[in-house]
Amino acid sequence: MKFAMIIDTVGGMKSYYVHDKKGYDFNDKPYDFNVSIGNEFYISIWNYPSLYDGSFINWSEWGVDNLPSLDLDLIFLSIEKMLSNPKYSVDTVRRKYPRAKIVGLIKELWLGTPYDYEHQKHKDRVKFLNECDAVVTGRPTLEGYQEISRGVNKPFNFVAIPVDIDYLYDNFYGDKELSIWAYLPNPIDRRSNTYEFSKYIGDKYNIPVRYKPLQAGQKFDYMSQKEFITNWSSCAFHFNLDPIDYFPGNQCGLVAATGTINVGGVNDYHHILFPETATCDTSILEKRVEEYINNQDKYIDTINKSWNKLNEVFSFEAVRKQIENIKE
Repeated sequence: MKFAMIIDTVGGMKSYYVHDKKGYDFNDKPYDFNVSIGNEFYISIWNYPSLYDGSFINWSEWGVDNLPSLDLDLIFLSIEKMLSNPKYSVDTVRRKYPRAKIVGLIKELWLGTPYDYEHQKHKDRVKFLNECDAVVTGRPTLEGYQEISRGVNKPFNFVAIPVDIDYLYDNFYGDKELSIWAYLPNPIDRRSNTYEFSKYIGDKYNIPVRYKPLQAGQKFDYMSQKEFITNWSSCAFHFNLDPIDYFPGNQCGLVAATGTINVGGVNDYHHILFPETATCDTSILEKRVEEYINNQDKYIDTINKSWNKLNEVFSFEAVRKQIENIKE
């Protein structure tokens, strides 16, 4: 499969291609960025090109009429920020890559609550998706997409955001300290009461609580991805009480791949990988954590179930099969 993911514009990202599981920019130099580990390990949607030794094209980097010359069979195309610019269009991509199947990739949800059907961005996105050959989303259910799908003349396909399970297992899967990692993402509204609940459980059950320290004025991403994963993957529990249900929950896939148990949160992937703790109800979560601490069989069974589900849904092999089954 000759594959490319094309996104209209992404700040701070260069276009790259993947060869033998490593990323390179279009000057053939090893490409790393803020959430990669060298050019060997990428996360989130940046793994789609890795499925096929494919490419990522940051369209705005090339100029609207100057996309690179590639022989492509399949394109994941996301036009969201530049929807109002008619030159950023399916037709432009189709003229450049006439042999390729063009699949509309929905990256972000926006337009708020209640959803604004009259907003020009909504109308432009419906038009964009209707011009594509198929539509994919990284979320497993249509809940949250009902508004967007209204007016779209084709089904929405779930294609999971792939996880590089082999790399995470080889480099970070190991013995665990009986401790809690309090996961505090950059958006403050996604932290909820994660830290407070972590501290409560830590104090009550005499368990150390770890977290990423942040000093005033310090950049949030000061810590390398390798150091960050090393720190939280050494903990038995990863607390993340994210209350916002319209995010897929990519961090949870990394957690499952390292043999740590995720506790809390209602992101989509939490429900798939750790259904017993996919809630922000602290009374339920405390009960589950107490079970994991006192019942080794329960603890190991939870890790094994999440590992099996991770491979079933999020492995490179599984995601390639999902792509093969895309319905138009």
